[in-house]
Amino acid sequence: MGSVHEGVNEVTGQRAALKLLKAELHADPGLRRRFRREASVLQAIEHPGVVRVLELGDDDGAQSYTVMELLVGETLAELLGREPKLPPSVAVPILLGICDALAAVHRHGVIHGDLKPENVFLLAGAASPVKLVDFGLAKVEGLERLTRTGELSGTPVYMPPELFTGQREIDGRLDVYAVGIIAYQSLAGQLPFSTRRHPGALMRDIVLGKVTPLELLAPELPAPLAAAVRRAMAPRRDERTAEAGLLAAELAAAWKERP
Repeated sequence: MGSVHEGVNEVTGQRAALKLLKAELHADPGLRRRFRREASVLQAIEHPGVVRVLELGDDDGAQSYTVMELLVGETLAELLGREPKLPPSVAVPILLGICDALAAVHRHGVIHGDLKPENVFLLAGAASPVKLVDFGLAKVEGLERLTRTGELSGTPVYMPPELFTGQREIDGRLDVYAVGIIAYQSLAGQLPFSTRRHPGALMRDIVLGKVTPLELLAPELPAPLAAAVRRAMAPRRDERTAEAGLLAAELAAAWKERP
């Protein structure tokens, strides 16, 4: 929806990130509203694991922009590009950081809706290194999705079956499922579903939960850790880990119990 640039406040000298809505999209009132709502959602959530919004504006009606804290580091996607399979000692703290931030987001009645490695930022040298970014698809519970009619937004491989089967009611378990996929990818060194298959086949695999067990791809993992990941990405929502905080507790306990 936009581009992100590094900028400097000419008064204070503070460095910041400037997110601009693409000019061709600015003419669409619905997309402008969606862009503004991302900023308003983030302004309402004060948590070290959620990117902080400093300012929201509309440049004389010509361009919408958001000023955010400047993050220094890399995304989880970039890390996985170098090291596709992370040791649990690296992966588990990242997953715990994601869950902690998500728990805060969900307490505000917000669902991220597009959680994936590209939207998990790893801060360089920070005590709390994980930041969730790009809430452009964030959904406030009880409000209609701000997407075009018939458009399925999000990244399919991280989306839970309920989005493909037409279930109208969604909740925080949508994001929990995405964390499960990210956990599987990080620990197994590959996605649970092949993205090279026909989109219809990919969606069928997701709905049926047809994945290679994590234990076969990473037999060195403690069994409770693999089980926690399996529950998080359960295709049936009522069998999935209910909350991000509960998933964090399960992951932490499972890693603590390692041999």
